[in-house]
Amino acid sequence: MASKVVSMDDRLAVAMARRVDEGVSVTGLCEQLKISRQTFYVYQRRFAAEGLVGLVPRSRAPHHRPRRTPAAMEQQILAVRQQLADEGWDAGARSIRSRLLGRGADPPSVSTIHRILVRHGRVVPQPGKRPRSSWRRFAAAQPNAVWQIDGMDWRLADGTKAVIIRVLDDCSRKAVGRQVARTESEAAAWECLQRAIGQHGRPAMLLSDNSLAFNASRRGRTLDISERLRHLGVAQVAASVHHPQTCGKTEREHQTLARWLRAQPPADTTAELAAQVAVYDELYNHQRPHQALGETTTPDQAYTAQPKARAADGPLPDKPRTTQVKVNARGIASVANYNIQVGAEWQGVTLTAIRHGHHVALFWRDQPIHSLALDPNRRYQPNHRPAGGRRKPRIAPGAAANPRRGAGQTKMQRPQRSEDQRP
Repeated sequence: MASKVVSMDDRLAVAMARRVDEGVSVTGLCEQLKISRQTFYVYQRRFAAEGLVGLVPRSRAPHHRPRRTPAAMEQQILAVRQQLADEGWDAGARSIRSRLLGRGADPPSVSTIHRILVRHGRVVPQPGKRPRSSWRRFAAAQPNAVWQIDGMDWRLADGTKAVIIRVLDDCSRKAVGRQVARTESEAAAWECLQRAIGQHGRPAMLLSDNSLAFNASRRGRTLDISERLRHLGVAQVAASVHHPQTCGKTEREHQTLARWLRAQPPADTTAELAAQVAVYDELYNHQRPHQALGETTTPDQAYTAQPKARAADGPLPDKPRTTQVKVNARGIASVANYNIQVGAEWQGVTLTAIRHGHHVALFWRDQPIHSLALDPNRRYQPNHRPAGGRRKPRIAPGAAANPRRGAGQTKMQRPQRSEDQRP
């Protein structure tokens, strides 16, 4: 390891030591330079034979490496990488090894393939990238236990926007549903799910983000698609807000799909795009091993390898939902995408809304204010009280005073009608 620890100044001192003074002490000089006697004589011999060139650091790599990957295999690895990239697939070391195994070859390990790619300049090292070992993976235990649904934006040849809705089985990573539409809508999502359920059966659970096309429970609303799934016995779960990692399998599969589509001719219409996605699904599900499943297992093989989970036998119970709503200036409270007329006397007040199915009850503190059965055919829900017949709210003792009103008047206090003036 002399070439790594001995500076050029020390090498020159070693080489010139006996020329300057024949009586130099080799032991003393080695102690002064902190080198061994063997290193001293190595540089003495090199300098005598080659001059200053002999002092230049040399590689200590062995001249013969019997265990090095053969050159023919290295060229095959590079060719497969280029082929995968041209086809639009991931071209990393794991994918290269899977492709070579599928051809009956005996490739080296994934780490060796990666070093070969780095040595040939095909991979730029990323030391700051999060290591794969730090990931915390989760997956359903059975096929159909959990499906993930999400949409991916795509552009047609003329720049028009389209959306590709994907349904992925969480356990096997199999793409069980697809739909190409102009926008990410609830109708398109339900059409996609209908076909997937008709072909593969009902899943036990459906996981999605908080898009209004899939699940609006975190926004205090219930979509028609949620009601349909509930009646089918399919539980629905929404990811946490601003946490796409929960739906990480679909997010990652979008990258694979986008890479493959960029390698194809741009589609002119949504029908052409749908045909391309159908070809991709055939390759993705049946011909390409998935890295999360092993080196030779495809998503379809993993999907059919074990029994499927089943959804509930009957409709799931509808759980009451409690939300806080604020009455606007027109006396309307918005609950689950319905506008409920409460009364102008409640404007600016925050009420508690409890919804169970199509029944809604509104409370102010512990006092019931309004209850009704929602009419699903209309968005505006009137209170059906006759004009001029609004009842004034009873304010609990100790209510906060409104600074805009006179002293001693609370926010909701207004002059009351006498008994003979009430209708």
